[in-house]
Amino acid sequence: MSELLEDLPVSWQWVALLAVGVPVLLVILNELLFSLVRKGSPIATTARWTRNWVIPSIAVAAFLRWMLGLPATSLWARIAETACWISIAIAVLSFVNGVVFESARPGSWQQRVPRLLRDLVKVLLVAVAGAIVYSTVWGQDIGGAMAALGVSSIVVGLALQEPLGNLFSGLMLLSERPFEIGDRIGVGDVAGVVKQMNWRSVHLDGKGGVTQVFPNSMLNQQMITNYSVPAPIRMEMIELRFSFNDPPNQVRDALTELAASVDGVLEDPAPIASTVGYGDFSVNYQLIYRTPQKLRWKVRNEIMTRIWYMARRHGFTIPYPVDVCVNYDEAGAFAKPGTSPVEDLQQFPRIPPVADGGLGAGVRKLAFGKGETVFREGDDIEGTFLVVSGCVSLHAVNDGDGVEIGAVRPGEFFGEAAMYGRHAAEVRAIATQDTELLVLPPETIRALFESSPRLARDAGQSMDVRRKALQSARNALRRR
Repeated sequence: MSELLEDLPVSWQWVALLAVGVPVLLVILNELLFSLVRKGSPIATTARWTRNWVIPSIAVAAFLRWMLGLPATSLWARIAETACWISIAIAVLSFVNGVVFESARPGSWQQRVPRLLRDLVKVLLVAVAGAIVYSTVWGQDIGGAMAALGVSSIVVGLALQEPLGNLFSGLMLLSERPFEIGDRIGVGDVAGVVKQMNWRSVHLDGKGGVTQVFPNSMLNQQMITNYSVPAPIRMEMIELRFSFNDPPNQVRDALTELAASVDGVLEDPAPIASTVGYGDFSVNYQLIYRTPQKLRWKVRNEIMTRIWYMARRHGFTIPYPVDVCVNYDEAGAFAKPGTSPVEDLQQFPRIPPVADGGLGAGVRKLAFGKGETVFREGDDIEGTFLVVSGCVSLHAVNDGDGVEIGAVRPGEFFGEAAMYGRHAAEVRAIATQDTELLVLPPETIRALFESSPRLARDAGQSMDVRRKALQSARNALRRR
């Protein structure tokens, strides 16, 4: 075969080489491209560009120079050679981009490099390659071309003010680097995670998985809040209003205690509540706490939910401005009154009747939300608790470890040891559901037990079972 090619004229040797070599090379590249696409390889783009542009441009240049015999100074030969070198330069840059950046591991420095910077470097390198080709292939002076380009760039700049504004705004953002790829930022009322930054815009992954696109020129004029720098800890502020009848010191103490009891709120610095002013309908407060960024919404939801139960438990009022015209004689009372503590007590048949006055005067009603602590071990309690609705879990605690020893349901008592006066709690009581409790003072619970021996016997049996469970749990915790 080699002898046969040597016998042919030079032009026919190139005809044979191009006629056989180019199709074979295209078939090989085509199979390689299908394999890379199936694997999801980032260099599939390079293989596609090589198949569509590099090989055909090389074939055309070879055809013009060695088959048709055109001189290197001819116009068509120069055009073909220019296209050949530019396509090769683009293929090399695409290959480097795919290997270095597109194949980078998540979190690596290659992945954090903005796409805008990569695109600009790619354009710069292609321009340098074009300048070299312009000088070597065309034999022209680059200085004169740069002068002509400077004049024409003024016209182009006037015609492309908005795209160029986005480009230069992107360059300023890139040089200042107020955020990185993967940071969570806020722009005005919109917040999201930075997914991409190119020559025209920045892409944010917002709520609900919706991609929000901000032009660089608009982003450069907005105030940007970076929630990921310097540390992923957020200071949250909640504005609240309570009635003028609620003592501010009690409101602030209740708010700080509530925030400190929520998982995810940092202990240092501790939450604070302040009285910030007096409005038309209320006293205004501000609750400030700190929480990790990833727990921000979960903690805020928990605090906002528990505030309602805290207000009801302490008898605080959350007011709202309402203008109402009511004829009292026709409409009756402004609001339907709730049941009194004594009425709640009487819904349980096994509990003897108690009058609103006398023994029933000291009965109080408390409301707790799911997960709230009724009292902790060591807290002084005065009175016995009766579950009206919901459920309370009792835990034995030792050095932070807790074991459940029982659950108290509607109609059942707990804290019976305080029926003889103030008593330090031996267990921790936690509401496992939205729960309403009645607190019966010592004299009331003693009178109920004296008038109903069965009720006293049942309560005594419950106390004995819990005492044994408490002792067993403590022994188990000590052995850990």
